[in-house]
Order: sequence, then C-alpha cells, then structure tokens
Amino acid sequence: MSRTVAPPPKITAHSTSIICQDTDLRGDITISEGCVIHPKSTILALGGAIVMGKNCVVEEGAIIVNRNKQIMRIGNNNHFMIGCRFESPSIGDWNSFQPRSTVSSDIHISDHCTISAGTTLLPSPTGQGNETLPSYTVVYGENSERRKWDGTGQVAEQNLREKHIEYLREIIPKYNRLRPTT
Repeated sequence: MSRTVAPPPKITAHSTSIICQDTDLRGDITISEGCVIHPKSTILALGGAIVMGKNCVVEEGAIIVNRNKQIMRIGNNNHFMIGCRFESPSIGDWNSFQPRSTVSSDIHISDHCTISAGTTLLPSPTGQGNETLPSYTVVYGENSERRKWDGTGQVAEQNLREKHIEYLREIIPKYNRLRPTT
C-alpha cells in the first residue's frame, strides 16, 4: 500500500523581512518585504497558501490561519497585535487587529479597518455566506458593534505605524534569534 506524501511546506520571505526563530510557520507562506514576525506568533497555511503584503507586523501570540483552498491575501501595512486570531480569506491595507480580537473565515476585510481588543467579528445575522467589511469600519465593545470612522488622524496613525516598524526592525534582532530569509 502506498501513501501519498504531502509536499514539504514552502516558506518564502523577502530579505528585508524579520522573522524570529521561535515562530510557528506551516504550509505555503510568502512574506513580502519589510514584514516583522515576532517570536511566539503562528501562521498556518492549512488549506491554501498565505501571501502577506509589505510592512505587516505579527506580534506575539497572534494566530493567522488559512483553512480554505484559496490563497489568503493579506494587504500591506497590517498590524496583528498580541493574541489576536485571524482567519479571513482576504484583507486590504492599513488594518489593525487589536489584542485578543478574532475575525472569522466568513469575513473579507477592506482598508483602514480596526477590530478592537477582545471583539469577535462574525458575519452579520442578516447576511448570507461571506461578508465584506467596508473600509473605515471600527468593530468595538462587548457586543462587537460596528461604526464608520471618518478617517480623522489617518496620516498621523500611518506615520506612527511606520516609525513603530522601523523601531521593531532595529530592536528585535538585538534580542531574538532570527530565521534565515532566503
């Protein structure tokens, strides 16, 4: 009796990305330039591949999972904070997933959205199947309520994030072992 052997996982990372040694990366994962993957973070491509855009930050305890057969596409400049769990099939740019937030696999995220700490983002009860969260949506509160953000302070937030990732690129290699990026 012959067994089919699954192909080995393929992890591709840009030379300017920083990936700590103590991470759990499984499956076909592509990490673009400038990304910072903290220790104790998990990225699992269990179904299809995961393609991460430029300058994303994945902090400690964050979990990104793709169980679908399709490729999970993560846009540029997204921030996955401590202990968040993300399973959305696609995400735009400049989104923030705060500590202990959860996004289900039935939600597509647009640009400039914030999923606040401790919230769980599930499709709205009136929706059928997959749902797309509109740009500038903020999910907040114990009932995961939604509201629109008018974009006030957007430039200041983007500048702060750019400074934050510069700082991480400088400080993380000093205190953590890194995976070789080839």
